[in-house]
Amino acid sequence: MNQVTVSNKLRLSIVLYLNYLVHGIGLLILTQNMLHLSKSWDQPLATVSYVISGIGIGRIIAYYLLGSLSDRYGRKPILAFGMITYAIFLTAMPFVNDFKMAYGLTILAGIANSALDSATYPTFLELNHGKGAATVLIKSMMSLGEFILPLMVGFLELSKLWYGWSFIVGAMILAINFMMLLPLKFPKQMVKMTVQDNQKSSKLKAAQIALMTLLSVYGFTAMALMIHFTQWISLFAVNVLNMSHLAAHFVLSLYSVGSIIGVLVMFMVMQKEWVPDRYLIIILNALALLSLGIICFVPQHQVVNIAAFVFGATAASGVMQIGLNIFLRLFPNMKGRITAIFFSFGSVASFTVPIMTGMLSQMSIAITLRSNLVVAAINLLLCVGVSLLLKKKV
Repeated sequence: MNQVTVSNKLRLSIVLYLNYLVHGIGLLILTQNMLHLSKSWDQPLATVSYVISGIGIGRIIAYYLLGSLSDRYGRKPILAFGMITYAIFLTAMPFVNDFKMAYGLTILAGIANSALDSATYPTFLELNHGKGAATVLIKSMMSLGEFILPLMVGFLELSKLWYGWSFIVGAMILAINFMMLLPLKFPKQMVKMTVQDNQKSSKLKAAQIALMTLLSVYGFTAMALMIHFTQWISLFAVNVLNMSHLAAHFVLSLYSVGSIIGVLVMFMVMQKEWVPDRYLIIILNALALLSLGIICFVPQHQVVNIAAFVFGATAASGVMQIGLNIFLRLFPNMKGRITAIFFSFGSVASFTVPIMTGMLSQMSIAITLRSNLVVAAINLLLCVGVSLLLKKKV
């Protein structure tokens, strides 16, 4: 274990997962407090929405740099930087009264997210001798954070307590987690990055270049598939399927439950290595395409509910992380950099999908959601291509 004891491995894993519990809270904390922030900044909700977009900007500008630094200087300092930066965002945001300063803080949050990803995913692979099952559980911790936060916000509102406590709780968890991190040892990087390695990595085979291209695009489409669905499914259920608002929200809840259960199932499958990654990723994306097709074209409410659960259990079950695991194994001397490339494409999706679907919504809500079938089909084709190239053992 490269001088990393079993006890150290367990404590380090807990620290890494707790970071993503807080990150799950951070993903929703601005949207869940939009009315409070609008009042605090004396700005309309449209301005708050604009400020939230700064998270995506922070991710895009920082991913590649922090990924490269993670490879060169190690995972621990980059992880510590991410935790400190995230804590600054959470601590300062509820006290800021100027939306311009708030925008700078959201960019900082995006940078923090980039640091966490660039250090955490490679660390889990190095802790587990290249096995990627542990990285899939990251998705479940984020989902848990997304589940906890609305309950916390609702409790604060009902109790007429200050909305900022939801930010402070996240910062306190990070502070405790940071103290737990300090004495921990990290595994040695499987392949330490050198100038010679860098030169060799630039001389890639044609098949490796093709794989890098396919997996990078998959980072975009896998994220786009989830964003597209979660943004429009409730409106589709109300306007096209004639569901009540409560039933429409229940469809999205079933998707979330399916996601959490799917992550746990994927963890067991990958831990036992029952199905190779290159086949698993095809199976999951094929089921996601099928279930999405049922949602789009079978107007029976119970069938849609079941299909939404299946879609969550496949498209949002950590299948994106499986693609990243394949990518990381292909380039073991550039884990931080590859993580950065993969999630940079995902960050681009978080910008472009709302814009493109917003244009489509002017035609009809039905067309807007059904257009996601194109994304799902591209996803599946990309995975088939990856599997065929991997079969050649590049």
